[in-house]
Amino acid sequence: MQEKSKKKYLAFFTSFENNRSFNNFVNGFGFLINKICEKFEKVYIIDVANLKFFSKKKKVFDYTLNKEFKLPQNIEYYNPQDSNDFKHFMKEKELIGISNFGTRFPELKVFFLLKQHKIRQVQISPIGVSHFGLVSIKKFFWKSLLWKLKHLYSYKFTVFLSNLGLISKMEIKFITNPDIFKYKKTSNTIYKKIFNYFKLSFAKEFILINCRSFDIIKSNKIKVDENQIVLLDERLNDYQWARFRKLLDKKKIIEHYYKLNRILKQFSNVYKKKIIVCIHPDDDLESKKKYFSDFEVVKYQTRENIYKAFMVLFFQSTAIIDAILLKKKILTIISNAMDENQINAGFHWIKELGIEKINIDDDIIVDAVNKNAFLLKLDKATKNYSNFINSYMAADGSNLGYEKIINTLKSRFF
Repeated sequence: MQEKSKKKYLAFFTSFENNRSFNNFVNGFGFLINKICEKFEKVYIIDVANLKFFSKKKKVFDYTLNKEFKLPQNIEYYNPQDSNDFKHFMKEKELIGISNFGTRFPELKVFFLLKQHKIRQVQISPIGVSHFGLVSIKKFFWKSLLWKLKHLYSYKFTVFLSNLGLISKMEIKFITNPDIFKYKKTSNTIYKKIFNYFKLSFAKEFILINCRSFDIIKSNKIKVDENQIVLLDERLNDYQWARFRKLLDKKKIIEHYYKLNRILKQFSNVYKKKIIVCIHPDDDLESKKKYFSDFEVVKYQTRENIYKAFMVLFFQSTAIIDAILLKKKILTIISNAMDENQINAGFHWIKELGIEKINIDDDIIVDAVNKNAFLLKLDKATKNYSNFINSYMAADGSNLGYEKIINTLKSRFF
């Protein structure tokens, strides 16, 4: 008896802890999802949280979108309760997966399942930044080792299993950073040469695309203005920093925000611009409103506010990409409350862009006497942006990244 042909679909595989993490995913991938849905009959978003090793059954949430977001009608959400549930779902389907979950040890079970069901996968890294690595902090050796075990070594183990054929490699990884190609050509150690010669990386092929922000700005009629000063606030105790050190105490955080507010008032008064504070999607809006009681604080509106910015102040954030593309005045903030990784992350952008920095622990940063000279420094720095844009954000010329992704997916898999 002839096997019934399976219908082929595209599916995003990701992992949601709650409704907030779902909205964060849409915040990052919403533009691409909308563009993909224009070209495919149906697209799935599949939550793999219950498919991991050691997963605890979570409550099913309703995938409610915040008012800032909208997804097409041909999106279907699926939250498998276990591997048997997923097996039943896969009957009469063939999926091409866009992999957007981790490579820690618990996620190995998901990779095994995808291999079992012959699901070919791709990855998309659309941000548009140069590489920057975090380092261990000497006083917290064991925390750093734990992080390496959970993330770095588990990733290496995942790649190792893919080379043994126990899990599937990524068919394609779409990247904005061309340094990967340079790395392959200029590898000078025996290990790297062997690794590249035998194609031992997790992805079989790398394809260069332009970054997400480039696509959005080029595809839409963006209204650009200069009527406000925008702060991209930092989460001082965010996991990406706290995994290397202890949490900052409340007193130090309060002092940090006192000094930050003082500087923001300086800039607002000198340049006669209102202040808009943009916070990270994972941040707590109500808490930040208390820290910035004199200013407007918003969430999920960073891009739109950068478009209207006269100046953008930030600690370190990939959200700065939009400001670079629009050649806005950018200023890096340093604080004595920040650890060495946070400070180094800020200096990374200073090195890449040649932008100015301020330390909020200084009493006076700008006043009526030096305000024009200060602006000239910021304007001068914008002339350095082009090299970064051409190297990491629009390295694929004038091509739209989402079009290249869609065309590649259709020609290779459908």
